[in-house]
Amino acid sequence: MSKYDIVLTFFTIMYGLMLTDLFSSLHRLIRARKKVQWHWLPLLTAWYVFLVIIKNWWDLYSMQNTADSMNVFIFIAYGHLLILFFLLVSNVLPDSAEEAGIDLKSYYFSNHRYFWGLMTSVVVISTLISFFQGIDHLSQFHMLKIVPVVIFLALLILLIISKKYLVHSVLVVLFVIETFMELLSK
Repeated sequence: MSKYDIVLTFFTIMYGLMLTDLFSSLHRLIRARKKVQWHWLPLLTAWYVFLVIIKNWWDLYSMQNTADSMNVFIFIAYGHLLILFFLLVSNVLPDSAEEAGIDLKSYYFSNHRYFWGLMTSVVVISTLISFFQGIDHLSQFHMLKIVPVVIFLALLILLIISKKYLVHSVLVVLFVIETFMELLSK
């Protein structure tokens, strides 16, 4: 078994667990639909998370060339990244609707700092992993590659600190469009 096979198996299991949690939360909400005050923003955010998982899973193919030179420290860093990503996915939708019911918009805004904070951590750690893998492979680090990451991090921080509905609505829509377009370009 090659290192790529090990990485692929580990990521596949983790992404499978994430999708299972996401779909289970959605299923529980649908089952309790009479007690749920539906809102498009948390549902679109959940779809954004779904698209990110699919995009990352699809990108595993491109990792085939670099996985055999991966060291155990990078693999451990990926493990920590996947833990944070699992926590993020687990938080995007409530696990159940309480007896009194649940308002999805209220749920979103009561958890937005935790959710977008986790997303910020995921982006920072994945950027650091890419940076250290680049050093490992003796490739040059280009400052132009970091500009979109810095802009994305600034937008994530805005989502953490802002409770404005319009800010969240616009940025989540933009994130979905960007991720969807990125998926279509692959």
